[in-house]
Amino acid sequence: MSDPILEDLNEQQAAAVMHGTGPLMVLAGAGSGKTRVVTRRIARLLRDGVHGSQILAMTFTNKAAGEMADRVQRLGGPFVRIATFHSACARFLRADARLLGYPENFTIYDTYDRDAAIKGVMEDVSLDGAKVKPSAVGSMISRMKNTGLSPHDVALGDSDASRIVAKVWEPYHVRMKQLGAMDFDDLLLNFLQLLKEHPAVAEIYRDRFPWVLVDEFQDTNRVQYDLLRQLAPPPGNVCVVGDPDQSIYGFRGAEIRNILDFENDYEGTKVVRLEQNYRSTAMILRAAESVIANNKLRKDKRLRTDNPEGEPLHMFRAANPAEEAQAIADRIRGLADHGVALDDIAVFYRAHWLSRGIEQALKDRTIPYEILGGLSFFERREIKDLLAYLRVLVNPLDDVSMERVINVPARGVGKSSVDKLKRAGFEAGMSLKEAIGEPSLRAVVPPKARKGLEQLSSVLNAASEASRSKGAHGVLAAILEGTQYLNYATSLGDPEDVARDENIHELVSDVVAFDEKSKEGLVGYLQQVSLLTSQDRSKEDEPRVQMMTVHAAKGLEFEHVVVAGLEEGVFPSMRSSDSEIGVEEERRLMYVAITRGMKSVLLTSAKERMVNGETMRMESSRFQKEIPKDCKQSWDAAWHSYEQETTDHEAWGVDPDPDAIVQVQRGMRVRHGLFGLGVVRSTSGQGATMRAVVRFDDGVERTLILEYAGLEPLEETDSW
Repeated sequence: MSDPILEDLNEQQAAAVMHGTGPLMVLAGAGSGKTRVVTRRIARLLRDGVHGSQILAMTFTNKAAGEMADRVQRLGGPFVRIATFHSACARFLRADARLLGYPENFTIYDTYDRDAAIKGVMEDVSLDGAKVKPSAVGSMISRMKNTGLSPHDVALGDSDASRIVAKVWEPYHVRMKQLGAMDFDDLLLNFLQLLKEHPAVAEIYRDRFPWVLVDEFQDTNRVQYDLLRQLAPPPGNVCVVGDPDQSIYGFRGAEIRNILDFENDYEGTKVVRLEQNYRSTAMILRAAESVIANNKLRKDKRLRTDNPEGEPLHMFRAANPAEEAQAIADRIRGLADHGVALDDIAVFYRAHWLSRGIEQALKDRTIPYEILGGLSFFERREIKDLLAYLRVLVNPLDDVSMERVINVPARGVGKSSVDKLKRAGFEAGMSLKEAIGEPSLRAVVPPKARKGLEQLSSVLNAASEASRSKGAHGVLAAILEGTQYLNYATSLGDPEDVARDENIHELVSDVVAFDEKSKEGLVGYLQQVSLLTSQDRSKEDEPRVQMMTVHAAKGLEFEHVVVAGLEEGVFPSMRSSDSEIGVEEERRLMYVAITRGMKSVLLTSAKERMVNGETMRMESSRFQKEIPKDCKQSWDAAWHSYEQETTDHEAWGVDPDPDAIVQVQRGMRVRHGLFGLGVVRSTSGQGATMRAVVRFDDGVERTLILEYAGLEPLEETDSW
C-alpha cells in the first residue's frame, strides 16, 4: 500500500520529507513544489509521533501561514500553529515580557503609532519635524533594527536624518518602554534579547519546540537568523527551505548570506536540492538558468523539467514606450483571440511608473486588467494630488479638488481654517479657490493659516499665468516648483518614497508628450485623463490581465508572461547599477520574472524613453543579452515588420530609414507592418527625432518615430 504522504513526490522531495534528526536545508528552485514538501514534512512528523505543539513553523505572511496549516489538516494531521516571525514573537512575549520590564499586556504599535510617538519625542527635544519627517526617522530606525543594531552600537552619518536619528533613537526607546509598547521591529529584537539574557527561558523554548522549520529562508534578516540560532542552536532539528536565486527583498533587510552560510553555521547539514520544475517549459528554464548563472552569491543547482521544450523567449525592441505598450496590448489580444483566458496572462515591470503607458494601451483595446498589489497609475495618491491642482486651475469652482490640496503639502491650514474660509466664501458667492485669492476673506483664518494661503494663492496665480503660454507641462512645472511637492512626496519616510518620485517624473513625461502632439493645453490633457479614468471597469467576475511589479509576482505563475521596460537604468534599476550586490539582486528579480511563465515569455524594451520630460536613448538590459541565442528570437513570427537581432549589443527593431523622414507628410495614407493601414494626422520634430501621429484603421492613434517606424507611403491621401 502506498504511503499517502509520499504519494506523487519525486525522489528529492521524498528525501526532504523523510529526513530525520539534525539540520536540513532544502534548496527549492522555482516551481519545484516547495510548499508541498514543507507541508508533507510536517504531516510526516505528526504521523511519526511528534505532537503538533512541538513544531514551530514560521514564514513571512499570514496568508502563506494559513494556507500551509490548511494543507497539513487536509493531509489528516491535527491543527499546527504556523505563524509569521512577528506573530510568534508577540505570542511568546506575552508570557515573558515582564522579564524585560514590559507589562504582559503591552501594546503593539503599527507604523502610524510609531511615527506619532517619534513626533512627540522630536518635539520634546526641540527638533523640527518639517525638515525631516518623523516617518523618515522611523523608517531609518527600523532599517537599523532589522540588522540587529541598537542606539549604542551604530555610527550614524552626517545627513540631517542621521543626526536626528542619533538624538531621537534612545529617547524613543525609553518612551516606548514607559508607554508599555513595542513596535513591529521590537517584537523580534525584544524576544531575541530575552533569549540571550535569560538562558533558562531560552532552554524552555528549546524544549518546547524540538522541531523548527523556516520557509522562505532566503528572505530572513539578521535578527530573524539570530532568533533561529537561539531557538534551535546547532546541531538542532531545524529545517530551512528557500532559494538564494529568489532573494529579492534586500531593501527590506533580507540577508542572502543567511542561506549561503547556513551549512557553515550548522555543521553536518543535509542539503536537498529540489531541481525538478513542474511549471515552465524547458526553453524558459534554460533561459532563466543562463541569466542567474552570472551571479556569484548563490548555491549551485540546475533546474530540469519533463515539460515540453516550448518556444524560445520572444524579444521585442520598440522605438518608444508607446509602441512597446501597443505591442504588448496586441500580443495579449492575439493570445485572447486564440482562446487564452485573460487571467492566465501577466505583465510585469520593475517599477510602478511603467504601468501608465501599458494601461492606456490596454484601455485603447478594451482589454480588462487589474493592478495586483497596487493602484492604477492615475489612482495613486501623488498623481491625484497633482491632478487636483491642475483641475482647480481649469475649473475654479471645483471645491472638491481644492479641498484635497489646500494643505498638501502642509501649510498650516487645518480643518477649522478650511471651514471658516468656505463659509466666508459662500457668503461672498465665491468658490474655495476664489476665496483663497481674496485677502479680505483670508483674514478670517489665524495668522499661520493666512500665511500658508497667501503662499498657495501665489503658486496658483503663477500656474495660471503659465497656462496661457506654456502648455500643460508649464502649468505642472509651476505647481511642482511653487509647492515643492516632489520634496514633500519623497520624504514621507516609507518604502514608497522612491516609487512616488518615479511616478511624478512619469506624470511629467506624460504631460510633455501630450504637449508635443497636441495644442489643446491643460484642458485637453485633463480631458484625456478623464476619458482614461472614467472607462467602465470590467465586471468583477470577468477574467482580467494581471499587471504587477516583479516583486509582487513572487510565488505566482501564469501561462503567458510579458516583462516590460528591459533597459539599463530601468531593469536593472539605476540605483542598483553601481553596486555588484545591487546588480545581483536585480538579476534575481529577472530570474523570478522569467520563471513565472509556464508556456511563453515576451521581453520588451524601448530604444528611447522619456524620463522626467526628457527623451533619452536607452540601451537594452544586460539581462536580455545573458540569455543564449538559441533560447530567444525576435518577434518575427507574429510581427512581420521586425527583424532578427544582428549583434549582442542591440536587441530587435526595424532598421533606420532616413528616407522615411522626408517621404511621410500630413494627410498621407500609409501602411505599417504591424498596425496595418492608417492616415498621418500630424508630424513633429526634425531629423532622427521626427515623429508622426498616425490614426490607424482600428481607430487607435499611435505616435511613431519615422526613422524606425517603417511606414510605407500609399498613393491615397486624406485631408484633415
